Parts: sequence; C-alpha cells; structure tokens
Amino acid sequence: MTQAAREPITFWFDFGSPYAWLASTQVEAVAQRCGRPVRWRAILLGVIFRSTGMVPLGQQPLRGDYARRDVARLARRAGLPFATPSPAPGTSVALGRVFHAIALRDHSLAARFAREAFMAAFARGEVLGDADPARAFAARLGPVAEAAAADALSPAARAALRDATDEALAQGVFGAPFFTVDGEAFWGQDRLATLEAWLREGPW
Repeated sequence: MTQAAREPITFWFDFGSPYAWLASTQVEAVAQRCGRPVRWRAILLGVIFRSTGMVPLGQQPLRGDYARRDVARLARRAGLPFATPSPAPGTSVALGRVFHAIALRDHSLAARFAREAFMAAFARGEVLGDADPARAFAARLGPVAEAAAADALSPAARAALRDATDEALAQGVFGAPFFTVDGEAFWGQDRLATLEAWLREGPW
C-alpha cells in the first residue's frame, strides 16, 4: 500500500473527555511519524454509554477521583497547562455540533477547531457548554469557521454528529479517545504508543 493510499487513523473523540484532550495534542505527531493522515470524528459518549451501560468517568466512585488526579499529572508530564478535568455540562453537544458544521465545509479547519477548543476547555477553563459561546469560539478561527459555525444548529450539523456517533457504535467504539486504523482498534490515550508501534513495526 503506498503512502498516498494508506488508510487514515480515525480519531474518535468527545469534547467532554479529558483523555481525548490529551490525545488531541499527540495524535497528529504519531500519525506523521507513521505516514498516515488523521480523520477527526466528534461523537457523543452519552449516547454510546446508553448502549454499553457505562457511566461518565467523573461519576464513577474511586475511578473518577483517580482520573482527576491522573489527568493533571499527565498534563504536567506533557508540559500542558491544565484548568479542569470536567468541562461545563453541554460542552460535548455544543462543540460537537460546531465541529461537524465546520467539517461539512472544511475537514482540516474542523480539526484545527477541535484542537483549539480542547485547549480552551481543558487548559484554560473556558466555558463552551452552550451554542453561543461555542460559535463565538469558532469565530476566533476566522470568517470561514465563523460562517460554518452559524449552521451548528442546522439539521445537517445535528445529523452529522448523530451519524458519526452511530458510525462509531457500528465500528465497536465504546469510549474516548478511541482510534481505528487498518481494521484494528485502540482505546485510550495511553494506547497511542501501541498504535504507533503496530503501524511502524507491523502487526504482531
């Protein structure tokens, strides 16, 4: 398979996931080293959890407390500023709709929006849990993003987020961050190193 024809690494993420935020700062570098593009796909974990029976990480006894400490520790290790492990309620939906509204016009711009929105929410603690602040944040990226984000509440953007979540479920995605490539699945930010080894060394 030539590099041009190589399948992208699909990065499934929810804007409310702190581990997805950490992965968003690493996945492009991993993909570049492996000669792969990245396909960014915003999904809604709440919908997926209704199928799996799981509950949000922050609501799980013991594990939620551990995760809050763990995310802060990983952020320090990566040299990232850190504000909160739990963004405002509604962040997943508001940012997910804006992401897909932009992606319907420009996939690379949508990926940039995702990276910067993650940083705003988790590294700086900006509240982006409603449609208006989510659209206003997109406007910072320029007129193209601003115009696309104006359609975040359109049927097309809503359907795109819903379809991405359905596609994720169909591919066996049960959490975030989640990565699929060449028919193989990897769950968790801590599996990026395994994903890279799999692609660089050949499957074992």
